[in-house]
Amino acid sequence: MKETYSINDVAMITGLSTRTIRNYISLGFLSGEKVNGAWSFTDKQIEGFTQDKAVKPSIKAKKNAIVFDFLGTKPSKQDKMCTILDLTCQESLSASVFFCKKISEMKPVSELHFASEPSGTGVRLILSGSPSDVMGLIDQYYAQGN
Repeated sequence: MKETYSINDVAMITGLSTRTIRNYISLGFLSGEKVNGAWSFTDKQIEGFTQDKAVKPSIKAKKNAIVFDFLGTKPSKQDKMCTILDLTCQESLSASVFFCKKISEMKPVSELHFASEPSGTGVRLILSGSPSDVMGLIDQYYAQGN
């Protein structure tokens, strides 16, 4: 697991835009530290942010939008899939970070959507995109010993 996270990392983890993350910082909902002019956040700061009752509804709306957009679009000529994974893992943020890292490194076949949310003792992940991209990510996650 990373020690600190950037605004882009927080945006990927929450599904919110970087502009929205910056607004939450200026409003005091997310605290971090500026290092060499760039914001840096710890996992505790991110977990506190995602659990804030004022922030949770916007994160939930973004996550739900991935599924609703998938269900609401007309079938296309390309295969697409949407999957929801409920992972029971000790460190839910590490699963989210794993997928964020892999997604940022890849060149998806088609548009790829990702969201994660702490859920009880684990994390709920939502992935939507081409079957090869989605299944490739899931295979990589389990190949690393999860």
